[in-house]
Amino acid sequence: MPATILCVQEDREVGRLYAETLESEGYEVLSARDARGAFQTLRRHRPDLVILDVHLPRQDGFEILAELRAQDATRELPVILLSEGDVTRDVSVRATALGALAVESAPMPADRLVAAVKNGVSPPEKGVESSPLVPKTADLERFPFPELLRALQLDAFDGVVLFDQGKRRKAIEFRTGWPISIKSNLVSECLGGYLVRHELCTQAELDESVARVRSGEGLQGEILVAMDVLDEESVVEALRGHAFEKLLDLFTWRRGRFEVRAGTHVQRGSSIGVEEHPCRLIVEGVRRKYPQKLIDRYFGAHRDAFLVPSVDSHSRVAELGLSDEDAAWLRGLDGSMVLGALLEAPEEIRRLAFGLISIEALTVEQTAGDPEDAVAAVRCVSGGAARISSDSKQDEALRVELAELANGMQNKDHYGVLGVPSTADDSEIRAAYASLAKQAHPDRFHGASSSVRQLAAQVFSRVSEAYSAVATRADRERYVQQAAIGRKLAAVEDEGRRALQAETEFQRGEALVASRDYEGALLCFGRAMEYFPSEGEYRAHYGWCLHLCHPDNEVMLSEALEHCREGLKLAKDREKPYLLLGRLYKAMGKPVAAKRMFSRAVQIKPQCVEAMRELRIMNMRGEGERGVLKRIFRR
Repeated sequence: MPATILCVQEDREVGRLYAETLESEGYEVLSARDARGAFQTLRRHRPDLVILDVHLPRQDGFEILAELRAQDATRELPVILLSEGDVTRDVSVRATALGALAVESAPMPADRLVAAVKNGVSPPEKGVESSPLVPKTADLERFPFPELLRALQLDAFDGVVLFDQGKRRKAIEFRTGWPISIKSNLVSECLGGYLVRHELCTQAELDESVARVRSGEGLQGEILVAMDVLDEESVVEALRGHAFEKLLDLFTWRRGRFEVRAGTHVQRGSSIGVEEHPCRLIVEGVRRKYPQKLIDRYFGAHRDAFLVPSVDSHSRVAELGLSDEDAAWLRGLDGSMVLGALLEAPEEIRRLAFGLISIEALTVEQTAGDPEDAVAAVRCVSGGAARISSDSKQDEALRVELAELANGMQNKDHYGVLGVPSTADDSEIRAAYASLAKQAHPDRFHGASSSVRQLAAQVFSRVSEAYSAVATRADRERYVQQAAIGRKLAAVEDEGRRALQAETEFQRGEALVASRDYEGALLCFGRAMEYFPSEGEYRAHYGWCLHLCHPDNEVMLSEALEHCREGLKLAKDREKPYLLLGRLYKAMGKPVAAKRMFSRAVQIKPQCVEAMRELRIMNMRGEGERGVLKRIFRR
């Protein structure tokens, strides 16, 4: 695990520079701007070191350090004090008396900042030491890109992978094994080039948008919307296609090296969209870009091996959106086909087969597979499947489906969870498990809130546990003899129950907001917060709803703002807290702050149409006067 640094700095820009410097070295950085923010962060996290500015509002660095030394939990916490200008003897004496690790003059250059931190904590490991799946660094010839993507997914990797091919360099950030952001140094891969290349705008329109970006008027996407060159939906699709195109290019790299850096982040990369499943990316990349010679070379080297469907491939294949022809070919596999036969198949089938091997939906075996198991593994494969949509209606449908499934499992034994009688045989139980596992697999809910993801994990775990307990006759005999499930299961079920109750209340609250019953919605969001206090989206919705209940009350507006800000801290990687906080700023008559929040929401999730529309409305109304005045004076 990388060391965690808490940086307490009032100046936002200086704090951002410190954070970027330390994150590039592999540290995890938490930020606060005053004493209140620092202690709130310390209640939730235990950093390895604190960088503390002496000159802070309301409570200075010395007072904060004194409080840290008065508490058992933070008495030994290393603290580096930063004092603007030269460090006087008085400052040095006070820092030493309070047990500061060091006191430095601020602002600190990057090299001195890194050196000071390394003196206080061990340097972080920038590779993956604990996983046998992913090497710290390797050649792409030995470890091809599709294989690397699959290994990172299985390892649930968090961090950045750097790719180097001479002058070509790219970086991809992963979160729990899902690629979420990509950055490239190639000029040909900039967004503007993509827009012109795909005839989404003209070169003249692009040049004007670039000039307006440089003058500080906003992001290129929102400027193009304001210019009426693109609408919000077109920008969303362009951003997604642009990121996907940059990622697909890596499938063409036959040579080059990669380096794995755990716990780091990509700064200002293109969002890939967390709803794009890695298995889909791998298969799409193989089918569209992977060199055909490498595919045929692999089939030739294993020409006598058998192509066998994997018995646990349902959830992976369900994400792919296969055509009717592809699905029909896959359903025809019975474990007896040798890879050599694929060399005579059409190119599309060869690419599909290699893609499915890459995600382990198909395995390469030295002996033929059991025909019955092979046919059962692909029996449910259907063609024409669409990718899970990221729009709000589809997300809501997934939430409701999961909640109903979880409700139906409450207070049920293993047979009840699987929906089979206690007299069911092995095949009936296996079929019930396959259906439920496909429906409840956490991969389907990866783009949802943390409470929904946790609920999905709980449901899937419960289904898997039930299947393991009664899968075979011997298992069922042991299960009959068990008198109780045990304390651990009870605790897990209680946690799952609270997540379900919180999500149920949240869904009710959203429905009540839609029907303008703000008072009722506020109660629902409040109960959701009580059941699951660490979910930032619940708190942000509570704050926004509090304002809707009391739109003209300044005191309530201030409280609503606090809730939204706290929700944002708890869910920094979600777009909704930024969207709701932006709406609050807009209601307060702070268009610049509102626009910044809406822009951040779009950066996190380019598919956030609500934030794009807010930005478009603000641009049409001319809110954010500095941008308007710049255009006027330029004329």
